[in-house]
Amino acid sequence: MSEWRYNATLHRQLLFWGGVGFVLTGILLFMVTAPGAEAQPNDPTIGQIQANPGTYLDQILTLRGTVDRVLDTNEFLLDDGTGQIVVDAGPPWYAQIDVPLGATVTVTGQIDHMGPPGKRRGIDLDACRIEGPGSTFEIRDCRFIGPPPWAGGRGRGRGQGGPPRR
Repeated sequence: MSEWRYNATLHRQLLFWGGVGFVLTGILLFMVTAPGAEAQPNDPTIGQIQANPGTYLDQILTLRGTVDRVLDTNEFLLDDGTGQIVVDAGPPWYAQIDVPLGATVTVTGQIDHMGPPGKRRGIDLDACRIEGPGSTFEIRDCRFIGPPPWAGGRGRGRGQGGPPRR
């Protein structure tokens, strides 16, 4: 019967390739779960969100639809054929997002309550990215980590000049 012996070279190789596999798995998971610009097959419709808003509250989703009505500067009604939802693109003093009426847009954002606590009046989609005909607006980080760039009020922080436009 042969005796088992420790092989340091084999041990180092196993550790190296195990680490490479771990890193590659992490990169693949990030690529699969990172919010994209296109609505994914598993993203709900606006009708599904409106029927059960609590399920989608605070989730980051991508919705595609038509600008049905402009409600205010940086607010519009998105219609995907199953329902409508208000899209909030941040305060107009930070940046004015001009989305044409009737345009087909893809919006990535977070489902949120409309209005301050105690005065809630439904849900909306707080946009982080809007892709429309001929332009893309990057409003904020789509991971929604930390405060928005306009936090602290007009003229403070990163809010100077608004988001980059591509």
